[in-house]
Amino acid sequence: MHATRRAILDYLRQHPGATVNDLARALNMTPANVRHHLAILKAQGLVEAMQPHFRYGHGRPPKHYRLTDAAQPMHLEPLTRALLDYIHEEGPQVIDEIARRMCAKFPTPLRGNMRERVQQALVILQGWHYAPRWEAHHEGPRILFSQCPFGSLARDYPELCQLDARLLSLMLGAEVEPDGRPMHEPPCVFRVQSQAA
Repeated sequence: MHATRRAILDYLRQHPGATVNDLARALNMTPANVRHHLAILKAQGLVEAMQPHFRYGHGRPPKHYRLTDAAQPMHLEPLTRALLDYIHEEGPQVIDEIARRMCAKFPTPLRGNMRERVQQALVILQGWHYAPRWEAHHEGPRILFSQCPFGSLARDYPELCQLDARLLSLMLGAEVEPDGRPMHEPPCVFRVQSQAA
């Protein structure tokens, strides 16, 4: 992200309801420049304007800006770790149920031949921020994740890698296994074990 827009977001995080003039003074910018960057942030869904109901004398009152929910950090790690501890204690049946629920909005396995199912799975996983790709291999496709949406949690919770393998198995209608390398060090590689539907 552009450094100026990052600075605007940081300022609004600390000073919700700031005006264009507030931002201009704090960041040593012209109001026109602030408006330009705010327009981009609004288009990205990161900032929203609030129009006060009261007036400052004559004319229209200035707009106040705040971050949208999309720009706010969620601070979910404590809850996530507690849920993962529960999954660890309960075992594979919980991983299977979570995978089934994550796949509930599309048919499992996905439709078409294996190549078509792989392509459809990559589209879904791209939306889930895995940055996936695939490679042909004589034993079957290899699915690679360039980034892990679970971040540093995967090192402490290998169940997350098992969940990824189970998701792929459901989507592709085939057995899928990690290739054996450390799964918390991208790219994560999964081997599709069977071409069977």
